[in-house]
Amino acid sequence: MDSRRQLIAAIAVAGSCIFTAACHSQPDQGTKASTSTRTTTTKAPPPVGENGLKGFLLTPEQINAVMGTTDMKVTNTRDAMSDDSATMTPKECLAIDGSAQAQVYANSGFMDVRDQTLNRQEGDNLTHFAEQAVVLFPTAKQAGDFFAASAQQWQACHGYTHIQSKTKWTVGPISNASGVISTTSTLQDPPSTGWKACGRALTVKNNVVVDVNTCSVDPKNSAVDIANQIAAKVPA
Repeated sequence: MDSRRQLIAAIAVAGSCIFTAACHSQPDQGTKASTSTRTTTTKAPPPVGENGLKGFLLTPEQINAVMGTTDMKVTNTRDAMSDDSATMTPKECLAIDGSAQAQVYANSGFMDVRDQTLNRQEGDNLTHFAEQAVVLFPTAKQAGDFFAASAQQWQACHGYTHIQSKTKWTVGPISNASGVISTTSTLQDPPSTGWKACGRALTVKNNVVVDVNTCSVDPKNSAVDIANQIAAKVPA
């Protein structure tokens, strides 16, 4: 009986190995180590080339849709920046007053720019205005550095004056959300017709900075929407 009991006990133990992990072979420590150290790497996108800015700007139809109007026409397309520093004050608000300003980008290392303005006019009054610009930098880091510096610079502006017209503008809160710096400037004592406020937005994608200004009675989020649509065209 003792020998039978021993045999039954041995069979029971052997059978239990079928249903438990205790009897399964375990990988050696070398296998564990090699598995745990496996990593994946993401290759950085190549920078946009010198001729890569073509095609990034929105069409007039797309601008009209964002601005909630019709018949906005292209009034100027250029590959150089404007310098409006002599027509407004203080200078720390130049970046908020308009897009693609030469003094704002001075010494930033940018390589190229495409800048376009559009407007809609009723009689002598401009009711809608948009300026869209894309600025090329040699590397994504340099473009990102300009964006970071702009986020700080914009905070210094709270209001500005157009010297020739003597119109005064109040700058609203500066937002830096979802990769876009934005604000709205409101015209003090606005005329009964024409635009009354302007929106500004700046974003970066790869080595391209997108710089947008929109003006109307109520620009809402138009500058941000245009900037995001342009940025979506930039490969990354």
